Amino acid sequence: MQKIPKGVTMDSIFKDCKISIQAMKAADNETLTGTALDMQGYDSVAFIATALHGEALDFSIKAQQGAVSTMSDGADLAGTSVAFSTTTTVDGLTTLEVHQPNERYVRSVTTVPNATAATPVLVLAIQFNSKDVPVSNSGELHVSPAEGTA
Repeated sequence: MQKIPKGVTMDSIFKDCKISIQAMKAADNETLTGTALDMQGYDSVAFIATALHGEALDFSIKAQQGAVSTMSDGADLAGTSVAFSTTTTVDGLTTLEVHQPNERYVRSVTTVPNATAATPVLVLAIQFNSKDVPVSNSGELHVSPAEGTA
């Protein structure tokens, strides 16, 4: 990993974003409910949902919020349901962003349709626009890397 030169400022996904997995499994005819995300210190969250191709299927993702960390009071956020589809040759992909939720905790809920075989589904959450929270992600940042062996 290359260090950022002293005096140089830059934006980076590692600087003010927190990335977590909401759901990851081969799913069939079920609802995948993400874990509660604590939005304290963040303005926004983007849920990125994807499903692998193989058959024509229609999926949906929506957001819920609540004031309790267990999400026992979780309620759907109006208008947040987003549909996405797969075909025999095309993977499904969509992004749902929630900006300034009214409650402290947010999660995704993904509906997986009835399929011939379980379909691999992945939902990532990217919390961003951090206000004052130190962020720790696994990965590397490279600044102006030269070409060569990776």
